Amino acid sequence: MKQIALAVCMVFTLASWISLPAEKLPAPFKILPQPQNVSLLSGKGLQPGSLQQLVIKGNFKPPVMGNILSRLTIGNSAGNGTLTLILDKEIRSLPSEEGYLMTISKDGVEIRSTGEAGLFYGCQSLEQLLEDAMDFKKPVPSCRITDYPALSYRAVHFDVKHHLDHMNYYYESIDRLARYKINAIVFEFEDKLRYQRQPLVGAPQSISLEEMASLTRYARERHIEITPLVQGLGHASFILKHEEYAGLRELPWSPWAFCPLNEGTYQVLFDLYRDAIKATPGSKYLHIGGDEIGNIGLCPRCKPTADKEGLISLNLYWLKRVCEFAKENNRIPIFWDDMPLQYAGLYTSTWSNAVDSGEAARAWKQGVPKLDSLLTDFPKNCVYMRWNYSMANQPGNIRALDWYESHGLKAMIATATNAEGGMLFQPEERDKGMESSGIITIKNFIQLAAEKKIQGMLCTAWDDKSPHMENYWRGFIAAAEYSWSPNGRSLQEYDAAWLQREFGISMPDYLSFNAQLRKGSVLWYEALFKKGNLLDDDNALLSLKRVEHWLPPLAGQENISFDYTSKLIGLPDLKSPGSWSRKYKDRLDRSAAGIDQYPALSKRLKELYDHSRRNKYYWSLSLALYNFQISTPRLLLALKQSDSPDKGQQKAGIEEVKKALREFQKNWSALQSAYSQTRFISYPDNYIPDRYFHLASQREDLTWMIQAQELYHGMINKWLQNQ
Repeated sequence: MKQIALAVCMVFTLASWISLPAEKLPAPFKILPQPQNVSLLSGKGLQPGSLQQLVIKGNFKPPVMGNILSRLTIGNSAGNGTLTLILDKEIRSLPSEEGYLMTISKDGVEIRSTGEAGLFYGCQSLEQLLEDAMDFKKPVPSCRITDYPALSYRAVHFDVKHHLDHMNYYYESIDRLARYKINAIVFEFEDKLRYQRQPLVGAPQSISLEEMASLTRYARERHIEITPLVQGLGHASFILKHEEYAGLRELPWSPWAFCPLNEGTYQVLFDLYRDAIKATPGSKYLHIGGDEIGNIGLCPRCKPTADKEGLISLNLYWLKRVCEFAKENNRIPIFWDDMPLQYAGLYTSTWSNAVDSGEAARAWKQGVPKLDSLLTDFPKNCVYMRWNYSMANQPGNIRALDWYESHGLKAMIATATNAEGGMLFQPEERDKGMESSGIITIKNFIQLAAEKKIQGMLCTAWDDKSPHMENYWRGFIAAAEYSWSPNGRSLQEYDAAWLQREFGISMPDYLSFNAQLRKGSVLWYEALFKKGNLLDDDNALLSLKRVEHWLPPLAGQENISFDYTSKLIGLPDLKSPGSWSRKYKDRLDRSAAGIDQYPALSKRLKELYDHSRRNKYYWSLSLALYNFQISTPRLLLALKQSDSPDKGQQKAGIEEVKKALREFQKNWSALQSAYSQTRFISYPDNYIPDRYFHLASQREDLTWMIQAQELYHGMINKWLQNQ
């Protein structure tokens, strides 16, 4: 096992600096996102700690500074050791007020921009360079940087449908996003906002309008706009789960969707939107949701319209009403675009790799007339969020973007950062042109947006499996990198920059190390199940009640009792020793391999924690997760030891089983403690859950993660009593 390769600065002469490509800073200096242009200059460079004062030229407030620059005193005259910020509306070389010109010499730094945002971003870049200079005890190279973003709306997604983080973590997250020049957050409130006009909807522990307004103002000071997202029409369980709203459901048994022709729908939704607007003062957009409806056009009120005009007419009627509301309230609506495409028979062509270019062409030849015939019903003040999380260059996806552009409709793109099951250790497919996961998907989608001159990007982070927020950050920062500079760093270069910026370390074997940790995650998902794993269909441990939101409960199964242990593997029969071990040989071999790797991997995680200069929490959380997930293979190996014809081995194995159960509880407590540093790990007793068809919605605390373990440990305790 390689030891951690801490970033060690290399000694460069002035001549070697100048010989480097003009767009590259010399090692170890890395600005993230990568600047558009860097020109290296002669001179000794700026020594760490030499900046002493800040001089403002222009009518503007000093920007919010980072940890290093905030130590500067405000001055009024130039001189050595000065950072000079100049607001100059006449600069013609910058295409955006978010751009900046920065000149660094041994005597000081000058940053110019046409806008305050540009001065702020210039300071973020300088902060990173000074951070490197202090970390590696090297002068910042003399250089001139010309920098500006490729996309004007660079957003990430906070989804809190199944959890809520502490407010201080949201504040810290805003500082962290601003550091990487993200300028928007789409905050999906669901029931985690304390609505005033419809107080029944807001959950206990929810964020008050005043708290969110304060967070919004804090974000704006860092040039981040919080865009509220309140799901409308579909994904409405957080509202319609309450019996008081049941009369607004499209289907009586399903809280999934509102009836679009019930006027009460708009009374409730508009109240929620008004509160969301109040909670995000000064913001430009209102995200109205609108995706994955599935079950409209079925109630007696809607069915005649659906039969006569098609389902799309109902969707567009709702969209028109909501967009009119947004306009009246000085917001630009953002709408997930899948349903009109679905109704026109085009949606599959936008994402499925099973649809080739010929099939996509035929589908669009048939579907475009349907869309064109309804063009007047597509609100012109709406932004159509073209979401796709797998194949950026799928022909149908490109055709959809082209259709919007050719018909004068504004589009943005939405991609996703991966997250599974609460684990930090995510897959990363980079070989053979794969686009199914990870940073490559984010990069490809943003490159497509830049090529199409689309100005908005959203990196979604869905809470379906309710992972820890840290799970998303590598993807968030990648979205920041490529939405600023789409054709900048390679994927390997990005990882190097991410590790240096986030932690102050170098780790050339990061991907292989992460892959080793991921093997343990996969085993944890699968180890206790006869077939599949914890995450299969999101409902490996859900009831047999019908979970499809458009179908009624099956007759006679409303209150069905089901033995969930039937989904889990059995236990050794000590009267027939060895048979259990033979039956489960594969998972036992994988468990043994995981245990063999554990000492080296856990040691390395501890070293990463010790050596990281920043964000040590990420590694402490990683270690807690790794220790937790190794508990199950340890238990299986103890059971294997008990499955022996040797009575002494049986007895020793049984004691190891008891020890493994105790170890699990210890590691589970440690994981909860790690989570609780940033999030609420349980809801109050009076919380009414959605009972969504996600496993994370089935419990009011983190124990959704260990439902399989709870069941299996119960089986073991009964088994122990009989030994």
